[in-house]
Amino acid sequence: MAQLSSFRSQDIEDALQSVPAFKNYQLNAATGSIVLEYAPAIIEPSWIDALFSDSEEDAKLACYKIAEHISDNGNS
Repeated sequence: MAQLSSFRSQDIEDALQSVPAFKNYQLNAATGSIVLEYAPAIIEPSWIDALFSDSEEDAKLACYKIAEHISDNGNS
């Protein structure tokens, strides 16, 4: 989650809106949190866990996995 603090909330919203597998989301700038509803048939739950881990490397790899999987399955 710490990695998100370096991004503008509008950039995060734009990115989330561009991924159909992310069904719904809610950003809370005051708490620095996000609630994300996603399609587990498309996005593996472990990737979401890694995306919000404390490890920048794990988060980056999860982002790549999600993008690759969405692209490969025509969900982008």
